[in-house]
Amino acid sequence: MNTAIVFLALAATGAHAADAGNPEQQIRAALAHWVEAANRGDYPSAFSVWAPDLIGWAPDGSTDSYAQEKKFADLPQRPPQTTYALQIDEVIVDGTLAVVRDTWTQTTHVDSGDKVETFHSFEIWRTQPDRSWKISRWIDGPMLTQPTLTQKK
Repeated sequence: MNTAIVFLALAATGAHAADAGNPEQQIRAALAHWVEAANRGDYPSAFSVWAPDLIGWAPDGSTDSYAQEKKFADLPQRPPQTTYALQIDEVIVDGTLAVVRDTWTQTTHVDSGDKVETFHSFEIWRTQPDRSWKISRWIDGPMLTQPTLTQKK
């Protein structure tokens, strides 16, 4: 019986190690985790995607940083006003760097209806000392607003 437990533990560890060795899978999983966490309003969990040297540019031209994301993550958890959907268009990995090209859809929920916007994004991911992959740089394209609001009923 102990042999079976050890075997199962080794098999699980081996499967995890195989996943840990595939950067594209790690990056895709990290982005899926960010979307799920952000859509729950769980910004402390969503924060795990950012590298300490983070620099980002939002569509309005403002600059983002690790410190700004940390302040946001430290706020009390609350239901999100904006939710996200993500389509990963491309992942290119070379050594310790990766570039991700993706398309985001954000829906802002307001009393008058939902405002839906889409934007394209590039992220540069770097491996970290713990061998995880995190976003080090990002830049978003302009917001493309959908022509109508979805009316609340």
